[in-house]
Amino acid sequence: MSELKEPQCPIQPTAATAAAASRFEMFVKFYSQAYALATSNTEANTIKDEDKEDHQRILITLDTISKLVFGLDEKNKSKFVLHGAGALELVIALVRKSEAKAENSEDECESQTTIQIAALKAIKTCVLRNSAGRSRCRSAGVLLWLTQVLETALKHNNALLAEEAFTTLAATCLGDDLNALQASCEVKSFIKTSKELFPTDSFTSMHQKTLYLETLFGAIEKEQMKLLRKIKTSNRRAASFFQNLDEAESNVRVGYSHLQDKKYVMSVKHYNHAMKLLNPFVADTNLLDDIVLEIRSKRSPAEFELGNLDNCLKDTRILLDKKDVGVEGERVHLLKLHSKALIKAGKVQEGKETLAKLKIICPEDNDDEISKLLEIMKIEDHS
Repeated sequence: MSELKEPQCPIQPTAATAAAASRFEMFVKFYSQAYALATSNTEANTIKDEDKEDHQRILITLDTISKLVFGLDEKNKSKFVLHGAGALELVIALVRKSEAKAENSEDECESQTTIQIAALKAIKTCVLRNSAGRSRCRSAGVLLWLTQVLETALKHNNALLAEEAFTTLAATCLGDDLNALQASCEVKSFIKTSKELFPTDSFTSMHQKTLYLETLFGAIEKEQMKLLRKIKTSNRRAASFFQNLDEAESNVRVGYSHLQDKKYVMSVKHYNHAMKLLNPFVADTNLLDDIVLEIRSKRSPAEFELGNLDNCLKDTRILLDKKDVGVEGERVHLLKLHSKALIKAGKVQEGKETLAKLKIICPEDNDDEISKLLEIMKIEDHS
């Protein structure tokens, strides 16, 4: 839909690279202050002037996030979304902070709506043309907060807030079927209510967005009928699926952090827990395939380092059998790891066959470790 498209940044490619780096540097510098603002304790007896000042700071911070992220390409947006505790997590923490301090007066409600709209725009900026941002919405609590905003907007007949929330929801679901599936389970009643509250002829733009969402929900529900039959046996069961998904994705991120720090035992522990959370549902949907493949691709080198060669080989075999693992660099990496694990496990002939495939795919590869393995096998062949 045209309403969801973000204008392209007018900066020329070479200048854009420098501009993006500059923006990210600015974001890194202001992130710690923004995070401190979002997570600072709120005193119950703060005076109203201090509350207003805090609200203004929160509003300025949210607007700044939007301005820094707006117009960047996916690679650079991902850097913002993944920095620190996460840009989306920061947005949610900021708006939650403002909601905790809000009162029921007319002025306070108007101020809170302004902050909510600023937060919605910041989220939308982070997720448009950014798959990493959209997938982060689940564990960042964005989808949960969006349903709460819609509930508030419709309760108070706030068409402006409702339309912005629907627009942001559409942006989070565009190109992310897991988000669309969760929204289809949680938002349908709000769409129905919005039609009753806001006449189509007066709120055409809003109804265009809800029509888009209904069409998207219908498509994803038809495609994921098997999974929905399983998780919709009860509301508790549906909630369990999405809770498991959020927790699994969080464990994947923590596991990767440990992998980077060479804490292999902890890395494998988190990847195993993520897989355990997803296992009850993987046979019922293809929506979890990418997450499962990521777990295997990150867990296998950790298992290798720990000497758990059978576990490593199980993961690498599954990955190499997948036709969509076809990016040359990724396949080369997997073949190297698989061949090293085979040879260390004493399966020399299989190791040779894997190395032969590697040399066909990448004949000019000069990996020292692989060269040494090839040399050792040549010596063994002549002995």
